[in-house]
Amino acid sequence: MIFLDLPIDPVFSFRTVPLKFGVGVLSEIGYDLSTLNVKKGLIITDKQLVEKTKVIEQTKACLEEKGIEVDVWDHVEPEPSDTSIKDGISYAKGRKYDSIVGIGGGSAIDTAKIINLYTSFPADFYDYFSPPIGRGMNIPGPLKPLIAVPTTSGTGSETTGVAIVTFKDKKIKFGLSSKYLMPTLAVLDPQVTLSMPPSVTANTGMDALMHAIESYTAIPYKIRPKPESFESRPVYQGSNPISDGLAERAIQIIGDNLLLAYSNGNNLEARANMHLAASMAGLAFGNAGTHIPHALSYPIAGESMKKGSKIPHGLAVAITGPATLKVFAPFLKDRCAKIAYLLGETDFSTIYDGALKASDAVIKMMRALKMPNGIKELGFDASDVPNLAEKALIQQRLLALSPITVNKGLLEQILNASLQYW
Repeated sequence: MIFLDLPIDPVFSFRTVPLKFGVGVLSEIGYDLSTLNVKKGLIITDKQLVEKTKVIEQTKACLEEKGIEVDVWDHVEPEPSDTSIKDGISYAKGRKYDSIVGIGGGSAIDTAKIINLYTSFPADFYDYFSPPIGRGMNIPGPLKPLIAVPTTSGTGSETTGVAIVTFKDKKIKFGLSSKYLMPTLAVLDPQVTLSMPPSVTANTGMDALMHAIESYTAIPYKIRPKPESFESRPVYQGSNPISDGLAERAIQIIGDNLLLAYSNGNNLEARANMHLAASMAGLAFGNAGTHIPHALSYPIAGESMKKGSKIPHGLAVAITGPATLKVFAPFLKDRCAKIAYLLGETDFSTIYDGALKASDAVIKMMRALKMPNGIKELGFDASDVPNLAEKALIQQRLLALSPITVNKGLLEQILNASLQYW
């Protein structure tokens, strides 16, 4: 056998979460959890789902029918903070749960992942987060079984080993990633998304679209620097043939269905298509990674808190998407043109013309969804740009996946172009 001493890593892995998809499939969750030989589960969710839907009540009944004792913790925050997650960890400690069910949007599922981690392997809250936020300790091993039930169609959290936390005192959002955070099973029932209001449909749908676009434009795995060891190969490994196929299909499905789901929330076919596309995009980015728009989204969301508002994650990501695609167009002509084509742009004479239309296609989608016209409408102006760029630079876990070299100047260029689009 010949071992090649290469400066790049010629290997990628593709991790997947088992998925169950279909209208009414949530009714099978009792059976699903019972096959894992568990006895006592904790449902992690938010008050909105408990008080305004029957999803939690029905899920609890399905589990109890199979002899599983169930408690419900419903204090998940939108864009969850370290404070709320610590409260959940405190609640779960000592109650000897052997399984967890996360039900809700990405906030609920991310919260469930982190509560699962710190009740499986207790530690100081900063221990498992990478520097400069935390100490970068490795997660020791597998966690308790976790079933993820998304009720929105966007974050893809049900398919990934990533969880995002807002650190209140630092006014910043930061991610934790590990293969051990991946759910044991994702249950995708389009029925539970019917209650999503139009604004949530828009923001989560654009989040899914950006997951697909960013994974599709991420640095190819074959030119990623070689890790020091097999064990240190990152969770996000760059675009690859599997993630590319999923991303392309997700972009097309979202282009065909997001506006339908937005304009008529009871369109079950559009809802089902969006639910599936969000998980496909989740599988793509959960392996290939995201880059500039997600890195910029964290300071945009964090700094907005100082201005007294809380920007939804999907909006914070999408708002710099068009400007990023315009910067990429000269370097990724084929891929950007393909994105434009998959989003319905067919009238272009050259590949470069088509590449530029990728940015236009995303802007058209944002306008149709009545989203804000750039970061100026989110309360920022040109004077905020240097600070936002500086704060984004700490997201090296993401920026390392950019297909072009990232520095503060490039981020400022993108932010300035994102101030206003139309």
